[in-house]
Formats: sequence, C-alpha cells, structure tokens
Amino acid sequence: MSKLKTVEQAQFIERNHCINCNSEKLAELSAGHYTDKPLVDFLSADPWGEDPLPYLQTATWSLVRCNECTQIYHRRILNEEWNERRFSQWMSAEAIQKFESRRDHTFSRKFEVGLGYVEHALRIEQLTRHVRGDSSVRLLDFGCGFGHFLQSCSLFGFTAVGVDRSIGRRSAAAVEIMPSLGEVSGTFHAITLFEVLEHLDHPRQMLEALFPYLAPGGILVLETPDCTGATSIETEHEYRVLHPLEHINCFTHQTLKSIAKRAGYDWIDRPPVVASSEWNRIAKRTAKHLLRRDGRSTQLYFKKH
Repeated sequence: MSKLKTVEQAQFIERNHCINCNSEKLAELSAGHYTDKPLVDFLSADPWGEDPLPYLQTATWSLVRCNECTQIYHRRILNEEWNERRFSQWMSAEAIQKFESRRDHTFSRKFEVGLGYVEHALRIEQLTRHVRGDSSVRLLDFGCGFGHFLQSCSLFGFTAVGVDRSIGRRSAAAVEIMPSLGEVSGTFHAITLFEVLEHLDHPRQMLEALFPYLAPGGILVLETPDCTGATSIETEHEYRVLHPLEHINCFTHQTLKSIAKRAGYDWIDRPPVVASSEWNRIAKRTAKHLLRRDGRSTQLYFKKH
C-alpha cells in the first residue's frame, strides 16, 4: 500500500490585541476547523489557482469580538509567507477572473456600478475644492483592484493613482497600478479604500500609514461589507462577509467610524449626489441618503484636519 504524500500545512499567527482599540479583552464568538462543514463546502466551491484546502487540513479559525469597542475580527490569520502564497498562487489571475465572472454582469448592474463611481467622483470634487483651488483632484485609490474607479476618475480630469498588492489584478488591469504604498510619492486631495480594510492584517496601522499622504482638509472614503449581526459561518452570506482567509476584519457602521477616528480622521456626513435624468431615481437616492442617518451604512466619508 502506498503512503499518502504529506502536504505542508499553512502557518498562522494570532492577533491577540484588538485591531481597532488594541484591547486584550476579547470574546470568542465562533470557531472551528477549515475542514468542518459548511465552511469546507463553501471553500471548495470557490475558484482557486492552487487549491488551498490541502494546506488547511489542520488549520482552525477563531472569530472574536472586542469587549471594549465591539470590533469583530478573525484572531488567526496566515503568516506573511503563506499570505504571499495566497496572493500569488491561490488567487491567480485566472482564478480571479473566474470569480469575477460569477458577478452580475448585466447591463443594468454595470450601469449602477458606473453611476456609483460617478457619484463618488462628484462628491470628492466638491469636498476638495477648498483644498486644491483650481487645480485638478489628486486621488489615490488604495486596493484599487482592476483600476475601474481610476479609469472613471481620469475621465473627469483627476490625477488618479492606484495601488494593489494582487498581481492577478494588476496584470489584468487597463491602467498602470503600483504594487505597494512605498512606490507612491506626494500628497493627495482624496484617498479611497473600497472593500479593502476587511482584507488587511493591520487595518488601523494602514490607515495611519496613509495619513501623511492625505493633504490637510483632504477626504478619505472607506467602504466595507456590512457585518452587522454576523457572528458565525453557517450560510453563504455569512461566509462571504466572514471569509476566514479573505474577510479577516468585520466592520459595522460604528466600528468603521471608530477605527478611522483612532487613526486620526474625522467623520463627515457625505453630501447627496444623484447622477440621473429620472425623477424616481432622484427621489430614491435622496431617501437613501436620509436613511443613512440611522447608523447602518459602511460606506463613509472622513476628513483630515
């Protein structure tokens, strides 16, 4: 009988201090093995370049909440070496394209995404006038993915710069994207992070690292999945927002506000913007803006004073 080949197991580190307030007062919400159902089924169904499951046979995950600030996050995360393997081999360019192909690519969905980019650009242009005068908007999109927002901003005359760690996304982008913040120089009137903070090992430290790149009075835009009420991985929706390899930080309206404040940014109420010729859409957008005051949105604007 032949012996089964032993596969090297992924190595993890533990974050035992809150990623938001640095407290050690943590409570475990849920935990398990990567081989437990339904997590293993969700992971198996996702497209991968190199399948990560053989390397996760002994791995465990632990979702915790800070008793001081209520921040939720995964305590155990891949170490630097294995995280690099995740970016370079598990999340290959082909795997990312397969994952993207699952998204809704109907015209109406693409149109909505495009309108969202336009509305962000219009807000940023308005909110940065006092900082830049008549000069063009200098914008940094950190974690920019394929660079679609950069392309939209360029059409408005912005000087738009992008950073993304994923070689799979950079190689398939239509614009030049830098691999790290160290490649960036100068200051910006606006910095955007769309669905980025949930992926970072040290999100507060990254916000602090970005602080010198933002001009005084400049605008920071943060957007993450809303993890309100999610405390375990039982359904596909919970898997998507609490993915223990990808979404290692889980934000609500309040915790997103608080982590930005601790990093030095002040929350501002974003102005309503509607890019439409349809009155019903204008009414819906206006109502949506008013409903954001109920404290549930995880798309927030901040200012550096």
